[in-house]
This record gives sequence, structure tokens and C-alpha cells, in this order.
Amino acid sequence: MYFPLFEYSLVVYLVLDYANTKLSYKRGEIPTWFFKWSQIVAVLSIILSIGFRMIFVYVAYEDPGKHTAGFLGLQFALVLVAVQNTLYVVMTGHSYRFACFNLDTARTARIAWTYLILNMCITSVKLYGTIFIVKHGYGPDLYKQPSFIPGKATGQIIDAVWMLFNAVIPLIIASVRMNNETPLEIEISLPTPIYVGESSSGKSGEAAPLTSGSAASSYNA
Repeated sequence: MYFPLFEYSLVVYLVLDYANTKLSYKRGEIPTWFFKWSQIVAVLSIILSIGFRMIFVYVAYEDPGKHTAGFLGLQFALVLVAVQNTLYVVMTGHSYRFACFNLDTARTARIAWTYLILNMCITSVKLYGTIFIVKHGYGPDLYKQPSFIPGKATGQIIDAVWMLFNAVIPLIIASVRMNNETPLEIEISLPTPIYVGESSSGKSGEAAPLTSGSAASSYNA
């Protein structure tokens, strides 16, 4: 149940994030080229996230290459999301308050770029290993080598660091942004209905309200 929940949540997030980016574009906070980039990223990320379902279609011990291909698509989607979010924070010039730290625009930009660069470094290694598995059906020798931590293989360390930058740190970033940025509000409304008929007051035609029930007191002609 964990992976479908993550998949659905990610797709919902991607849709809402695109909506927020579009609103920022209409307010003039981001340039046109970045908005067009965001449109491409949104479509690709959603498609790659949906493709993550391949890990349930192909069993790992029967077809490890195709099984891992779904996870490969998810890794590319997370890279695109990281780049998108970093560029958005930098271009909109946000500043944040985190714990006892007040991060102005310049400090926020430096932290954002540092996170993105480090994330790209570990993700490059992770993508290499995943692509190798998709192509050959088994992991690269690098993953099997002993690491500097006794009892841990290099592949385990790579996976742990990758999870740190793509699962743990994003949760912290999301919490900081949630507490500092203006929330996205979704409003569901219904236009005032027009009824055909004759009311008790003698009014008739399309402007007449219902003559009974709670609707009659809610809508006036």
C-alpha cells in the first residue's frame, strides 16, 4: 500500500504545484521561459510517476530490468521536481524563517543551489546504477564493493544518501515553505441557478425561484 499511496500523492502534488506556478506567472513573479519549462516538467513528471506502476507489473526476481525501469522513471521525475522547485524559489525571491534562523533572499538562494548541486551529484550515481540494472538485469560492481562503514556495501550507502536528499530533506523543505509562503486556496462555487415557473409572489418566467423548500429562501429573483 505504501508505493501506490506515494504515487498518487506525488501526482496530486505535481498538479497543484503546476497550478501554483501558473498563478505566479500571472502575477508576473516568473519569466515566460520558466513557465514554459514548468509546463514541460509537469507533463513529463506526471507520465514518469504513473510509469512507476511498472514495479508492480513486473516481478523483481523474474524480470529485474523491467521492474527497475519503473523506479528509473520515478528517479528522473524527482530530479525534475527538485530542479523545478529550486528554480522557482530562487526566481520568486522568497525568504524564509526556519527555527531561529532568518534566511533572506540571498541566503535562501545559496542554500537552494547547494541542495540542488549535492542532490544532482548523488542522483547521478544513483541513476548510473539504476540504468545499469535496467540494461543488464543486475547491479554494477560498484554497488557490491565494501564501504567505509563496516558491514555495509557501497550500494547501501548510495541508496541511503539518495533517500536523504529525495525523501527526508524535501519533507523539511516542504514544512518550511508551508509555514512561510501564502497557501494555495481552492474554492468551489456554484452560479446562482435560474428557475422556470411561477412563484407564490406572482413572479413568473426564468427569474422566478423555487416555491418551496430551503432553496426558495436562499435564492432571490
